[in-house]
Amino acid sequence: MTGKIVGNNRFLKEFNQTAILDMIRVHKAISRAELSKLTGLSPTAIGSIVSELLEMGYISESGIGESKGGRRPVLIELKPKSFYTIGIDMDVNYINFVLMDITSWIIEERTLGMPKSLVFKNVMKVIRGEIKKILKDYGITTERLLGIGMSVPGMVDSRDLKIIFAPNMGWEDIDVKDQFEDFSDIKVYVENEAMASAISENWIGTCQGISNFVCVNIKSGIGSGIFIDGKPYRGTSGITGEVGHMVVDSNGSKCRCGNYGCLETIASTTHMVDQAKRLVKSGIASKLNDISDVEDLSPKSIIDCAREGDEVSRNILLESARYLGLAISSIVNILSPQKVVLGKDFVHYSDIVLDHMKEIVMCKALKQTSKDVEITESKLGERASVLGSAIIPLKVFFGK
Repeated sequence: MTGKIVGNNRFLKEFNQTAILDMIRVHKAISRAELSKLTGLSPTAIGSIVSELLEMGYISESGIGESKGGRRPVLIELKPKSFYTIGIDMDVNYINFVLMDITSWIIEERTLGMPKSLVFKNVMKVIRGEIKKILKDYGITTERLLGIGMSVPGMVDSRDLKIIFAPNMGWEDIDVKDQFEDFSDIKVYVENEAMASAISENWIGTCQGISNFVCVNIKSGIGSGIFIDGKPYRGTSGITGEVGHMVVDSNGSKCRCGNYGCLETIASTTHMVDQAKRLVKSGIASKLNDISDVEDLSPKSIIDCAREGDEVSRNILLESARYLGLAISSIVNILSPQKVVLGKDFVHYSDIVLDHMKEIVMCKALKQTSKDVEITESKLGERASVLGSAIIPLKVFFGK
């Protein structure tokens, strides 16, 4: 009986500490009196919790607030550069890293080229080495690391830390936790890259305070992260948002997933480049012909030529946007979100195609579901998923 009471008391104490920390995070700087008023806890209880959090190094006293009739209160805030998270984001050509502190301040971002061999063990060897380098460069001990988040362009089981299927990477049925033996005392999190983007948009981006929204990422593949009622929606299997494998052309090309006519075979930046190469090789008149080696064509090449008035390049982008608009119309009809945010490579050409895409959605989606939806590009850009992977350990730390 005594043990049970102690256990409950310990849980309550930790719960209150987490609630107080999150309240400090939300308010940036707040007094003990305000914490007592907002939580309903007594000034004595608040004083005890704050003292413990100060001793643990999570918070610090930041200054003096305005008086409301008595002594001017001491303000409390999260202590910058006290505890950290590391976020990792991968695609076929790169590995992005971000070091973030407890206040969500970005300490550093760095990018490495993806190893030529996409064998997962080889990739993880590079990742583990870079994590150690980051910690050494900033003198951070593992005790001050709240967690490591990793986002992957594919289907993941975020609960069991498994990559189920990442077709563009050639990965299937991989247990990630076995690859972090050098950091066995650190909490590791694995997330789909589009969901990681949605998490960052909700935490620090354009979807703060929005309960129902969808983030769609366009790059070598296409995926989406869905929030419903303020929480990530994962469905029954834990795999959701695979909009890139929505069939939009039953007679289309074969996708790496094994199906035909998936959205990402028509609207991804990989498809855009393949389409540009085919047109150049066919002899079509275009500024794209000015590139000496057709194999050097890239999404940037197409976007730059489109901005210079090249109709061929512009049409490649608009065709992609048309199919994206059709897919988003279905998303809007099914989910009726408040906002759809388009990210990754899309942010580099959104000014060329976004209005066209919106017109398609307004035309194809039901008026009742589309009249209130906002469709916009991500302000976090290509960084959204790596930032989201670093935010995941923070969300857990703050009880979110």
